[in-house]
Amino acid sequence: MKLTLEPAQQPELEVVIRGDLNDPQVSQIIAALNSVKAISRLFLYQDDRTYLCPVADILYFESAKNHLIAHTKQGDMEAHYKLYELRDMLRGSGFVQISRGVLVNVREVLSVEPEFSGNYTATIKSGKTPLIISRKYFKSFRDYVIKEL
Repeated sequence: MKLTLEPAQQPELEVVIRGDLNDPQVSQIIAALNSVKAISRLFLYQDDRTYLCPVADILYFESAKNHLIAHTKQGDMEAHYKLYELRDMLRGSGFVQISRGVLVNVREVLSVEPEFSGNYTATIKSGKTPLIISRKYFKSFRDYVIKEL
């Protein structure tokens, strides 16, 4: 691999990859670049207390009754964000939306099984309740797992 650095007049940083884009190194480079912008901690709330929770400890987010619940390895906490905000913020940290109200940490998914309805069931490593991956979101889930991780 050849690395070339060039100064430019534009203030925005630009990365260009030339060569065989099917090379496995390309996906590794993209993952490394995405991890640079990844968020490592979030403020979560439980019993009138604020916690600074490592993103790696979050299993999944679930919207319920106008609240967003973060299911973590330590227990359930409330997140004061919108689901779409977290989806965009955490994409580089291994999170992907799997249904209208659920955002999952792909690194915590142990297995995925098809259902008769066309949906899929994801089992989390912690053994918590299985999550439904809806047909609508399965392609983006699969693509994220293949390309990003």
